Amino acid sequence: MTLRMPSELRQGKSSRNSLLRLSSSAVHLAQIGVKIRASTAQWFPDVKVRNKLLFGELNLSPLFLNDVVASILVNMVGLEVAEATTASSSEKDGFVVSSYMSVLGMLIDREEDVQELRRRGILCSHLSNAQTLSFFKVLVQDLRLGFNYFAIVQGIDAYIRTRPVRIAVHKFLYNNFKLIAAVLSIASVFVGIFKTLYSVKK
Repeated sequence: MTLRMPSELRQGKSSRNSLLRLSSSAVHLAQIGVKIRASTAQWFPDVKVRNKLLFGELNLSPLFLNDVVASILVNMVGLEVAEATTASSSEKDGFVVSSYMSVLGMLIDREEDVQELRRRGILCSHLSNAQTLSFFKVLVQDLRLGFNYFAIVQGIDAYIRTRPVRIAVHKFLYNNFKLIAAVLSIASVFVGIFKTLYSVKK
């Protein structure tokens, strides 16, 4: 499979391999504080990672998926490969749909990831979670990777490398939210009881 990368990512074999090995599912991104938001743009090129003050943000165009759309997407990917030419700008190439589908494929590792993308408004699928997962697993195996894909992977990689403390704190709070909420709820009950006893005694 031939890979196309923007010039700023051509930093040697080890750098490219580290980016290609990066795998960040939708649930994993939620754990580390990267919020996935549906873009208001109407087409696939609008994919970007932003670093906010307290969290990261990944914007993706929403996708409606059924059997017909799945077939159309496969044909569009094939058309990109057939018509691909070397772009004059280092910031763009001909693999827009392929990059978009590759990003979704990276985000979808389990059925829970499909559900997370549904919840975030990224996927509106008539297929089941299992069928959607299977579709992306098969499709992304042979996709050509374009600029948009590498830009997203680089953005996520930069977020992970530059915010280790925030990620650790957010991951702890995310994974223990129910327990923390239960403890705070019990604590508030005890505070109410103590206030009542104090007012009665007074």
